[in-house]
Amino acid sequence: MSAPVQRAIVEVPHGPMKGQKTAIAPGGRLRVGRVDRADLAIPRDAQMSALHFEVRWDGATCRVRDLGSARGTLVGGEPVTEAELANGAWIRAGETDFMVYFEAATPPDDEGDDGIDPDAPDAPYQRRLAAAAAERRAYCRRVAKDRLRRAPAPLYAVLDAARSPRILVLLRESVAPYRSLYEGIEGEALADVAPYLVRLPIDAGGDGDGGGLLDRLVDEGWGKRWGIFLACPLPFRDVRRHLRRFLMVEEDETGERLYFRFYDPGVLRAFVPTCTPLQKGDLFGEIREMYMESEDLDVLRYARPRGRPC
Repeated sequence: MSAPVQRAIVEVPHGPMKGQKTAIAPGGRLRVGRVDRADLAIPRDAQMSALHFEVRWDGATCRVRDLGSARGTLVGGEPVTEAELANGAWIRAGETDFMVYFEAATPPDDEGDDGIDPDAPDAPYQRRLAAAAAERRAYCRRVAKDRLRRAPAPLYAVLDAARSPRILVLLRESVAPYRSLYEGIEGEALADVAPYLVRLPIDAGGDGDGGGLLDRLVDEGWGKRWGIFLACPLPFRDVRRHLRRFLMVEEDETGERLYFRFYDPGVLRAFVPTCTPLQKGDLFGEIREMYMESEDLDVLRYARPRGRPC
């Protein structure tokens, strides 16, 4: 199988078009402006020119060029006529911000050594244990990817950015749509530690437009309680609306409102078995299946209660 083609991604992080993502294949360009003939139109920005700027990507170098706009194009806060863009570049045009990322550009962190003292008498034994544990984790991740690829589509994930800064890196460097479950000023303030809903493409294994995000999430996060996976036929907006209902719960005795981290596999696998059928039905709604890691890294699956309409 040939290596996947890396794309450039232009994302709108704020405002009415928040979450809008457009991918640029190698050799392609993206024209941004206020009118419909732009490839990415921002019609509500009255300060943006009809065709304001364009981004070109050749697979190795990404460049932005101002298209004779009335108010100019800024990169990193500085006005430019043309400039090369790095991964994570910030563009300002009119009253809209854009971020530019390169697909899967940031490699995983090096986990470093295994912490085994090479001079310890039992070092060889400890290394064998560590190797066996690593082999077990790799096997569980392969099983998890295979099971999730066979889940009913559409497939979503809810990921806890508080677990690792790596989660937001993976989401930003992917063409998959994602959005925080938090809203408003509080949501902006907690963006780095918020739960994020992401829709994983049908080809989550990476053979097409999915770009392999599912593989990266499982390879790097399985066993670290990064989040849960959901099979649900509803569109992104409706899934997000449903899940937002469970972000806060009320303590029975005191009436105190508390955050409910249902997207933590450790929390959910403790909570679901204690639910009444009514509670479980309310939690699932139209979600068909939920998947997460068990304590032993196996795939734990919960299905929607029978009798609920599809």
